[in-house]
Amino acid sequence: MQKLLFTILFFAISQHLYAQINSQRDYNLSVTLHNAPFKSLALRDYTDLHSVIIKGEQVGEFKWHFKIPDSIVANSTFMELFSPEKDTTANGYHYVRLTITRENRKTTISNIGIQDENNYIEAKYRESKAIENENVANILGITDSIVSGTLILDDFELLVKKDNSDISVRSQDSYYTWFERGDNNLSYNDNLKFYINLAEKYPDSRYLMTYLSMNLIKFKTRADVKKIYDKFSDRFKKSKWASRIEQYLSSDFKNLQLINLDSKNAEELVQDSSKYSLLIFSASWCGPCIEEMPLLNKLHQQIKGRVNFTTISMDYETKVKVFQDLLSKNEITWRTLYAYKDLERVTDLFTVRSIPLTILVYPDGRMERIDVRDLANQQKLLSLTLK
Repeated sequence: MQKLLFTILFFAISQHLYAQINSQRDYNLSVTLHNAPFKSLALRDYTDLHSVIIKGEQVGEFKWHFKIPDSIVANSTFMELFSPEKDTTANGYHYVRLTITRENRKTTISNIGIQDENNYIEAKYRESKAIENENVANILGITDSIVSGTLILDDFELLVKKDNSDISVRSQDSYYTWFERGDNNLSYNDNLKFYINLAEKYPDSRYLMTYLSMNLIKFKTRADVKKIYDKFSDRFKKSKWASRIEQYLSSDFKNLQLINLDSKNAEELVQDSSKYSLLIFSASWCGPCIEEMPLLNKLHQQIKGRVNFTTISMDYETKVKVFQDLLSKNEITWRTLYAYKDLERVTDLFTVRSIPLTILVYPDGRMERIDVRDLANQQKLLSLTLK
């Protein structure tokens, strides 16, 4: 189960690598990587829209110290470690993979986080693997270029304490609420019980709450999500991840405004609450979304008097014209709103983890995720016109 997306820098590093940043409050991270095959270390927050790189201060042969501004800590979901200087001998760049071995099985810790005022990571070098011709631009936040280079994956075995630190909790289960632990033979209920128990054991864990907020749609019921969420303390209940969970636990629809490029106005997602509304989250880069358009067109012709259709484009602004051309090609005539100015808020509010995503909003304010490609859901939509 190796789902880590390996990215590393290769290009224009001086334009994207930042020294320690002073802020109202700094969090500390001490990293010790025994026998590390590199001399420099950097920390990257690669959360969408918040990408930033901080270079560590070397305070020992294999030890670095980081100061992370509170503004980054408040927004960062994913962080990773890498060496920002090219290894001229190996002709590549080093990427740090943290691993833990339990019961003779090695597991990769997919990323790290900052939870407390003082945080630590300690690990010892195990082995390296070089991968040539990798696209190594993303780690710098470069999204409009492809840069090929050699990626050197350095595995370090974690040395964890028995405490409540971020790295210790991650080592208990590095894919919390993915429902893919071990050999994948565990039942849904066995996994759920494990997740509840872990949240009860570590009620102050920012990591557990963050991962729960990312995997909400993997649960069979909202009640199952609540069983875990109720185990958490109030420490991070005001975070954006808690808000995301609480929104999911509520089946009530929260209206907001997005731009309509045809009218040039900001318009509410649901304009007529007396009717059903079908919200279609789509994008130009999403193949299944494009394949779904003819089916949506057919459904629209059948129920447009009873159900209001609205497409929400999840494209970045640079891809809006491409999406508009797709709409024209597929003869989509209903209203389209564009989320490019508010992608993060839309993603959080509606738990958009993958697209295509379709949400049915009822006149009473309830909302329900449905897959319009499913025949039973098509019949359900058609039945609304008969009421």
